[in-house]
Amino acid sequence: MYYPDSVIDEVRSRNDIVSVIGQYVALKRAGSGYVGLCPFHSEKTPSFSVTPSRQTYKCYGCQKGGNVFTFMMEHENVSFPEAVRMLAERVGYELPKQQESAYGAELRTKKERMLALYKEAAEYYYRMLRTEAGKFGMEYLTGRRLTAETMRQFGLGYSDGKLYAAVKDRYDDPFLRESGLFTFRENGGAGDKFFNRVMFPIFDNRGKVIAFGGRVMGDAKPKYLNSPETLVFNKSRNLYHLNEARKSRRGYLILCEGYMDVISLTQAGFDNAVATLGTALTDQQAQLLSRYTKDVVLTYDSDGAGQTAINRAIPILYQAGIRARVVDMTPYKDPDEFIKDLGAEEYEKRIRDARSSYRFEMEYLQKQFGDIGSTDNTDGANAFLDAAARWMVRYEDELERETYMKAFCKDYNVSYQAFVRKVNHIGADEAKRRAAEAARDQQEAARAAEVLDGNGEVQETTAGRAPKRDDILNTQDYLVTLIGSRPRARKVIRKYLTIEDFTGNVYREVVRRCYEYAENDPVDVAALVSRFETAEEQRLVAEMLSDEMAVKAGDVSKAVEDAVMKIHKRRTEERIEKAKADNDVKEASRLIRESRKETESLRMRLRMETY
Repeated sequence: MYYPDSVIDEVRSRNDIVSVIGQYVALKRAGSGYVGLCPFHSEKTPSFSVTPSRQTYKCYGCQKGGNVFTFMMEHENVSFPEAVRMLAERVGYELPKQQESAYGAELRTKKERMLALYKEAAEYYYRMLRTEAGKFGMEYLTGRRLTAETMRQFGLGYSDGKLYAAVKDRYDDPFLRESGLFTFRENGGAGDKFFNRVMFPIFDNRGKVIAFGGRVMGDAKPKYLNSPETLVFNKSRNLYHLNEARKSRRGYLILCEGYMDVISLTQAGFDNAVATLGTALTDQQAQLLSRYTKDVVLTYDSDGAGQTAINRAIPILYQAGIRARVVDMTPYKDPDEFIKDLGAEEYEKRIRDARSSYRFEMEYLQKQFGDIGSTDNTDGANAFLDAAARWMVRYEDELERETYMKAFCKDYNVSYQAFVRKVNHIGADEAKRRAAEAARDQQEAARAAEVLDGNGEVQETTAGRAPKRDDILNTQDYLVTLIGSRPRARKVIRKYLTIEDFTGNVYREVVRRCYEYAENDPVDVAALVSRFETAEEQRLVAEMLSDEMAVKAGDVSKAVEDAVMKIHKRRTEERIEKAKADNDVKEASRLIRESRKETESLRMRLRMETY
């Protein structure tokens, strides 16, 4: 969908970037901007920066950056027109009806076809469960005490392995391969990815089926099989049943490990249960949860693996600004078993009595070191104190950390002053370690970064070495930065370089738009980024107009002189090479002679300019 610049600017101006990104990332004030943990790659030290004055963001770890539209495109995996629509809906702005671009139409059509296929698959599985072919699936679900209404509510189904035959006449094989619902053999032929499995459809927040989980009937492995990531599904950014649980009035969400736990809890009246999708809790899922609640109750399995998963989830939730509590399901393994034997009322009581994250983690830590009260285990007791101190260090808020330290010292009869000294000592060492780790993370991210050419296309992907970039592109970066950030420098550069002197469609478009600004007017970076539709183009524009690049430019007069001279040299060399290629020796010789005079004249004129 094509929208005029005025509409795009209106949507952007109504969506403050701090407010939008703050829905996904826990941001903290840092000087004139904000910082947080990057939602696009895993990190422990914040390298994600948001600049309100420029309405842009930048991660100095993975190098992603742009404006509010770029963020939505990257985070929600949507096209530029879809990002515009989502942000317009967010602020209640009605978009005008416009013609759709060819690229946008193609992408939208492909996503709609994918969603249509998944809807068709869900309906097929739903029907099969209620036929003779699906009797084993039905026996399994009724054996788990699920009612017909619950099965309908969750759209449960069964795969008999014949979905491919049912849809192949309406969809071509390349598309079906991309859907993740089928497997294709090297020697030809295709089959269903899910076979002889009870099917759990996964919905997005709009109620669209975007993936499936399948539980095998029998002893085949794996027991649970999940959809791969596709054009419409990212497992790290979705949660099972969140589309309905987010509507609950309970004020908190219950986080489970499995589909059946969610279904059993919902059937018992707990409409606020969600589950991860076959993986451990991710940073992105925690950020997603934080959009709907700041209170999460963890009901993972009570076995060792489940308790370990809780211990890993708590700090992830904390980083997202979520208070975590832990339900004790003893003597049962999971919520499904608990509900079946003791019922909803007793489970409600267990939720009210849920342990705080502090209480759970101290008990979890203590178990790792044996009987810390025994005189025969002084080494274990000291190791426990070190581990507890390291746990305290994670809390940056002094009052919060002080509360936990006082509670710990009271619970375990420890000297408060001595424990505080231990925490401070470990905290200082941890700060040094994090700083070194952040530097390594940024270095590794840079080594694996995509290098974009002048058209916003990936030039090369490097591995194990610093990315290389064409020297002219680096020169153009400096020039465009100065054109966009220094009106006086823009005035000088415009005298010597035309739009055609820049290589790459993105560079030329940026320069063209910057040259349109009045002589002394600064460039609106966020608005300029919005003029490009792909996330790659927007990232390139945001990078070349970043504050960081402007600082690197240093002495403006010297930077302009060096950059313009490089472009001039390249332009002259191209003209000479063309004359040689045309076998015009006379013209080539003339250009070589005159280039020396032109070069000296240009340099002198540049040095006389004022900035």
